[in-house]
Amino acid sequence: MDFKDSVKLLGDFHHIEISPTSSIELGTDVTFRSFVSLEVSNNAKLTLGNRVFFNDHCTIRCGKEIEIGKDTMFGDGVRIFDHNHKYSNYHIEKIQFKADKITIGKNCWIGTNVVILKGVTIGDNVIIGANALIYKDIPANSVVTAQEDLKITPRQQHQFHAFTLTASDTLEHLDYLVQELPEVAFHIAAKTNVSDYLDSFNHYENVNIYTNVHHDDILEDLLNRADIYLDINHWGEVDNIVGRALEIGKPVFSFETVVHRRDENVRVFSLEDKESMINSIRHQLANDENGD
Repeated sequence: MDFKDSVKLLGDFHHIEISPTSSIELGTDVTFRSFVSLEVSNNAKLTLGNRVFFNDHCTIRCGKEIEIGKDTMFGDGVRIFDHNHKYSNYHIEKIQFKADKITIGKNCWIGTNVVILKGVTIGDNVIIGANALIYKDIPANSVVTAQEDLKITPRQQHQFHAFTLTASDTLEHLDYLVQELPEVAFHIAAKTNVSDYLDSFNHYENVNIYTNVHHDDILEDLLNRADIYLDINHWGEVDNIVGRALEIGKPVFSFETVVHRRDENVRVFSLEDKESMINSIRHQLANDENGD
């Protein structure tokens, strides 16, 4: 199916990017006016019912699934995003996303500059006034208007920081270290995507996974922030990172099975002696806090 031949493109400058692995279901008389921007990503699904209408400057970003019922109209500048960037209290991923289906019912009118976020279900026969941010479900047969208030939530910052740069998803005793040192933020960076196993550590409040880190200044920022460097990754040392940590005086902690460099500032422990590593890290952090 040629998408551009299946919708009414009125006016000028329509930006349309549709992955060949995506799924598109279109009703009749779907209309896009000028400057509408549509992106449908790999393996995503977009469903537009009969007579769905998008006015000028609308944006649709479909990373997982968006379904819109028949006879629903979108005013100028409406934005629909079924995914957002993964992030922690310390960083925002550039190309890693969390996605959830958006469902918008039939016979709705979505006003100018409304923003609709991932995971939202909007029922049938709903009117949403201009400038509303829709971040939760809207029941059918409702009218929604925006309130002029801002909620500001601080991003929690830890007192201490540990850094590891890895090309492996296996970091010795990471689970134990993270749980025993809740006061420490663990910053784990990779130059590629990471496995689901390593990514699963994001469920710990004090773990931050950085993927696709290709710029050296980002690594320098992470290293400079760190109170300690944890040399606990399997496989090789990445980008001379342990050496760089030692050059700027960062204490390095490692296990015998994975240590990449031997130095008087590298403290090495047996796998069975993980509790001693915890005690040594705490002692180091206490000395740093006291200026010793």
